[in-house]
Amino acid sequence: MRSRARPHDDSTLFLVGGVGAACALAGFAFQRGGRRLQRCIGTASPRRVRAGRLAVLASLLLQAGAWAGGAAFLSERWMAAHELRTAAAAVLQMSLTAPLFTLDQRSYTALDVLLLPAMLAGVWIGASIVTRFLRTRLLAAAGADSAFPEAATVLLRYVLAFLGSLVILSEQGVDLRSFAILASVLGVGIGFGLQNIANNFVSGLLINLERPIRAGDYVAVGGLEGTVVRVGARSTQIRTNDNVAIIVPNSRFLESEVVNWSHGDPTSRLHVPITVAVGTDLSRARRVLLEAARGHAAVLREPRPQVHLRRLDGDGPELELLVWTSDPRLQQQIRSELHHRVAENLQRYGIEIASSQRDLAMAASTLERVLSAWMSGEALPAAPEKTALPEPPPELQPHEWNAADLAALAERMRGQGGVPIDDRRHLLSVYPRSFVGAEAVTWLVEHAGLTRREAVEVGRRMAELGLLGHVLGEHDFRDGYFFYRFAA
Repeated sequence: MRSRARPHDDSTLFLVGGVGAACALAGFAFQRGGRRLQRCIGTASPRRVRAGRLAVLASLLLQAGAWAGGAAFLSERWMAAHELRTAAAAVLQMSLTAPLFTLDQRSYTALDVLLLPAMLAGVWIGASIVTRFLRTRLLAAAGADSAFPEAATVLLRYVLAFLGSLVILSEQGVDLRSFAILASVLGVGIGFGLQNIANNFVSGLLINLERPIRAGDYVAVGGLEGTVVRVGARSTQIRTNDNVAIIVPNSRFLESEVVNWSHGDPTSRLHVPITVAVGTDLSRARRVLLEAARGHAAVLREPRPQVHLRRLDGDGPELELLVWTSDPRLQQQIRSELHHRVAENLQRYGIEIASSQRDLAMAASTLERVLSAWMSGEALPAAPEKTALPEPPPELQPHEWNAADLAALAERMRGQGGVPIDDRRHLLSVYPRSFVGAEAVTWLVEHAGLTRREAVEVGRRMAELGLLGHVLGEHDFRDGYFFYRFAA
């Protein structure tokens, strides 16, 4: 038999200290390594967050393994500890292998009870890995529609998990015929108590198949408004503009009205109502509102902003500014910024907002000054002189521009900061002092406030007036890689 050191020997103390220090050092190294690996992985996406957590869990398991290995090494050096470990292992083995109950003439131990949930969890994890591989690799490489892989992988995951569970249960000796009674009980439960869960699950499958909403869409349902983060099997996660995650049952997206601004074409129109004072020049107010809309970077130039007169009543005319945006998530921010710009423009150009209380207060103040001057015998106060107010810029109506306006615009295009004019080459020909039609359209959009369609119409009118023309006289003005030249 191997000679074993006594606990009180100096060599044993040094050995215990050395092993403890080695275990502590290894545990510290594993802990630091796990944290550093988690920082390197980062938190840019949910997948990276899960990977970081797995790294920390792996470091904890390595630390526990280091201490367990050190304890096992020391137990080999002490007779009492070795005997205690052997006895504990025997008791644990007997506890795990002792029969607990008998089912269908087969005895089940505690080890079977512990292994069964672990194997079922392994089946679910394996099914998830297989379906994820099929979705990201095979179906993506085949160019399948995005609606099919999501629904197909969800169904395949549950089918694989169900079949794998049946195989494991049959291998464990469980009579599958006993599940007939369980299935009938579950059917009754689904019909009564679990109908909402079944409804949400089926709704999730339909949503993944039809794709009325998908991750990244900006939606509004039941008073909730936000961006869809994830469409799950039973519920959908929406993140509001306040960065609050809300879990919505899938059935609500099929049983109630859902507004999806991102479905198909994300372009949407915003309404900004303004009520001006009675007697306001509506044409002037219209130009003021259009100027506020045209100067905003998030407002699309095509379709053009519009101003509608909604109604006329005693409080004053109610105007409505209509603008278009391509990002529905910025609706509230754009509407707020437009309100600020409209308020500044109304004040700059001397247009008053309707307010009955303010009018009454101004009338009462004026009447009070007149009565005070009449009772004191003083001269009536003179009316304040009106200061000259600036005029808002005219509306951009290209079809109303005359020949002089078009000629001035052509001079701007051919002057400094205008359209790039250079010698153009095509095949073996050189066309001196010419410009590209698409570049001219872009310049008109950026410097004249036109849409591309309106810019093409303006270019054609210039060609009709002889201000510009195709280098070979073969085409009218077009938005493309065609060469044109200004008239001499």
